Amino acid sequence: MYGKQIHAASHFGHRVELDGQKFDSIKEAQFYSRYIKPSGYAYRCQERFTLLETYTLELIRLRQTVYKADFVIYDDAGRIKHVYDVKNSLSRYNIDEKSRLKFQMFARKYGVPVEVVVPRAGGFLVDILGTTKKIEPVLMTGIDYDWQQLIR
Repeated sequence: MYGKQIHAASHFGHRVELDGQKFDSIKEAQFYSRYIKPSGYAYRCQERFTLLETYTLELIRLRQTVYKADFVIYDDAGRIKHVYDVKNSLSRYNIDEKSRLKFQMFARKYGVPVEVVVPRAGGFLVDILGTTKKIEPVLMTGIDYDWQQLIR
């Protein structure tokens, strides 16, 4: 298949609609139902963030680079508290290099890391990728924490 990039979502993603929201997978919808919706925090689903603007290079224009977060959680002051990207696992197959690069670009531009989450029976694993310090995935049971706690 020339020109078509195969990735995990090509194999596992089944779009789901719940509460008027559209999710890229059943796992995303379940994460929303179990953790996001009942949290009491303001949130947005599928929010788009521009990482690089469209750029003109002599006779051509380079497309903008955008990151679409699965969930963005806001604190009471309206600041970003969490940016979640829901995955099936933390393997390289499920998180390709393009995604990893966008996670790093997002953190540099917006000052908050993307937290990769993998739903589990008793909670969800959360990890921050692309750091110089190795961070072990942590099992969380709710979103009422600060991302800095994952590092300490």
